[in-house]
Amino acid sequence: MNKTIAFFDSGIGGIPYLIHLKNIKPDLNYVYLADNANFPYGIKNGEVIKEIVLSAIDRLIKKITPDVIVIACNTATVVTLPYLREKFTIPFVGVVPAVKPAASMSENKRIGLFATNKTVSDSYTDNLIAQFAGNCEVHKYADPNIVSFIENKMFESENKEILEFLIPAANFFIEKDVDHVVLGCTHFLFIHDMLENLFPEKIKTIDSREGVSRQVLRIISDMDVAPHASQGWRSAWGKDMAVASQSVKRDRDCFYVTSSNINNDYYKKIADRFMLKYSGII
Repeated sequence: MNKTIAFFDSGIGGIPYLIHLKNIKPDLNYVYLADNANFPYGIKNGEVIKEIVLSAIDRLIKKITPDVIVIACNTATVVTLPYLREKFTIPFVGVVPAVKPAASMSENKRIGLFATNKTVSDSYTDNLIAQFAGNCEVHKYADPNIVSFIENKMFESENKEILEFLIPAANFFIEKDVDHVVLGCTHFLFIHDMLENLFPEKIKTIDSREGVSRQVLRIISDMDVAPHASQGWRSAWGKDMAVASQSVKRDRDCFYVTSSNINNDYYKKIADRFMLKYSGII
């Protein structure tokens, strides 16, 4: 059976990561879980985020039994990744702001970070900047309204309306004279091209899609070399979990949510748009 790679985000923001890997490795099985019941994460405190993410991932593993899980959300990664790796033995791949490559490519040593409130203010991000961009000025910009707009309205909106949300952010980075802007929220990958069109030619955007895909492929390659290792995590769940794993019928390329009472028709359209099967609630 082909490996199953699960992608998790507070909403639809992680879909570009799934699509990027799927374009590279189409023969894998892809599962997406949008935690729409708890969207957005960026304005919540860390303990709340930790609790809701660990709960959602627990349900995801029990239902899907994926081989690898990508936490395709910068906020969730920053807050919960160590706890996820401590609680579960399945491999996790996180998504963190691409500060290191932005700093290395910057010519004028002035870079921007466009992210959620939580990612911008978290000590993890400060440490990331100190470690990899200590020789740069890093200008941060957060706007939860943009994240919510992308999640709930972007795909039913005209370009003019989308631009109204992006222009203040674009102007901020232009005024700060940065030459690279890190897209530190996965939702912003949907507006990547429109944002770059608002920037002068010298300002480039950067994200972590390539790095995340490489890491997933490395993990599944190691599993193929040592097949028994890929099954090892399941033993931690005991006999009941093993039986459950055998009974699961894996549909291909599924899109799940955590609540069917929130924009249900909209999420069905999103799933269809990206050629995923809307499969209900986890």
